[in-house]
Amino acid sequence: MYKQIETTSVITLSNGAQSKPVATLADEYGGVCQIVRDDRCYVIKLKNNNGQYEDTTHIFPEAFEVLKTLPNPR
Repeated sequence: MYKQIETTSVITLSNGAQSKPVATLADEYGGVCQIVRDDRCYVIKLKNNNGQYEDTTHIFPEAFEVLKTLPNPR
């Protein structure tokens, strides 16, 4: 189960770009989720096997709860 933890300062995306997350979640199995802003939207990224972050196609319940606490990403 993912839980919100201290936000990571900078992450590397799968295309090599750097991003500053607005929220970080982690689970007990080493999974890490980052919520980032992109084009005035929030995007959920999951850590892959290379330590980089890729878009996810699903909004899981724990991420949804964190998204509800964030301001409008204008």
